Order: sequence, then C-alpha cells, then structure tokens
Amino acid sequence: MGLALKAYAKLNLTLTITGRRPDGYHTLRSLVVAVDWADEVHLETIPRKRIELRTMPDLHIPHGENLVYRAAELLWRQFLPREGVRIVLLKDIPMGAGLGGGSSDAAATLVGLNELWELGLSSEELKKFARELGADVPFFLGESPAWMEGIGDLLRPADEEIPPAFLVLVPPFPCPTPEVYRLYDELPKPKPGPSERFPNDLWPAAVKLRPELTRYAKELEGLGEIGVGMSGSGSALFAAFDGEDVAEWAMDELLERGVEGRLKLVRPRPYGHEFLGN
Repeated sequence: MGLALKAYAKLNLTLTITGRRPDGYHTLRSLVVAVDWADEVHLETIPRKRIELRTMPDLHIPHGENLVYRAAELLWRQFLPREGVRIVLLKDIPMGAGLGGGSSDAAATLVGLNELWELGLSSEELKKFARELGADVPFFLGESPAWMEGIGDLLRPADEEIPPAFLVLVPPFPCPTPEVYRLYDELPKPKPGPSERFPNDLWPAAVKLRPELTRYAKELEGLGEIGVGMSGSGSALFAAFDGEDVAEWAMDELLERGVEGRLKLVRPRPYGHEFLGN
C-alpha cells in the first residue's frame, strides 16, 4: 500500500518580534499563508519493520537531523506499527530560504503515516507530535492563512484578504535562521522592511548578513506589485499582485533582465498539505 502528498511552502506576509523567552527563543506574531510551491512525500509500506528514507536530490542530511525521518520515528515509537515504511522525498522548495519546506515535509509525513498506518489520530493529536518537531510544523496541518504567535506554535485562523498571486524570488544564497536572529539581537530596534505593506522585523538583520538582499528587493519593486516582503528570516523575497496576469508579466520582465536566483509564481492554498490525486 502506498500514498503521496504535496507539502506546500509558506510565506510570512508579516513578521513582528514580540519578545524573548528565558530559554532564548524569540516570540513573534506573523501572518502566514500556504502557497502552491510544493515538495512531494511518497510513502509505501514495506514488510521489514524499519523506516527507509530516500531524498531526491540527495540532501546528505543525517537521519537524526532530517525532519521527515524524525516525524516518522515519533509515530513509530509511539504506535509500533505492524509494517515498516519507505519514504521518498522529492524536493523542489529551496532550503534555507524561509519558505518552510522542511517543516511542511514533516507535517505531510505525519498526515500520510496517520493514513498509511491507520492510526486514527485527529488533527489536534497530530499537532502535538508536530510541536515536538519544530515551531513551524503545526501550521502545515491546519487551515491557511493563519496568525502564528508564540514561538510559532500558537495558531489561529486569519480572515485577512490575501492577494491572489505572488512572485517569489530566491537569491542564490541562504540566510541561516540562527545567524539572522543573532544579528537581530545585536542591532537597534528594527524599522519594518522591505516595504510597509509587508513588514518584517528581521529584515535589517537579514540585510546585515546579506547586504545583496536590498538589491534583490529593488528588482521586485516597480513591477505593478501591491508590495514587496521577505519570508521568515530570508532569503526568499516576494512581490504580491492583484492578479496572475501582471505577476506573469513581472516574472517575464525579471527573466529578461537576467536576475540571478530562482523565480516562482505562486498562489495561496487553503491548507499546508494535500493528498496527490485530490
């Protein structure tokens, strides 16, 4: 028996740092939306009682650090299923860009194994396991858009109107989250950026780490967009549009300019995951 899911990326349309806990974690408030840039998680039962993971392309990440493997291991240890599982992870969402690909993959793995192993867990029960994996993981189990608070683990539905199209620009470099937060703590209180429409308190720290981000943000401006923002701690930038037609024109314009990095036109999704074939 086998099944497969799409694991969607996310965009932080706004991000405000609200404080810092005694354990060092920052608290935040962020408007988050799932978008249709997806990895795929393929799951298949196998007779041997073990977890097999294959990533394409090969990520060379030790199993103990791979969120997909850790998600499977959590359910395995809790429920001791009769059969093992072979997981094939097809990656398309860039890593280290603030798009939540790893967290989304982990959430899709939880959802898929709940079905494959017939565990019968509710969404809220799955979220308990998701919180053990990372602050972003629970978002991908619920509805989108959502307000994310606390360290990212507190969620509530958002009724804000979300633009119908986004053009995402991922520069050819990552912004490691720990480095961005370290610089955030060292810098004066931030000014929102890169635009007032989609403020992100981590923008000055990300620019301190990667000054080139300012140039990439300027590439997105003036193309008929609603506004420009940065997702999470970067490096992915996005421009929001009132319709796909103008977003497609903007992407063609940037491709003609030869902008470095990866461009992707995306649309909002109502959930962070979806079974393939639905």
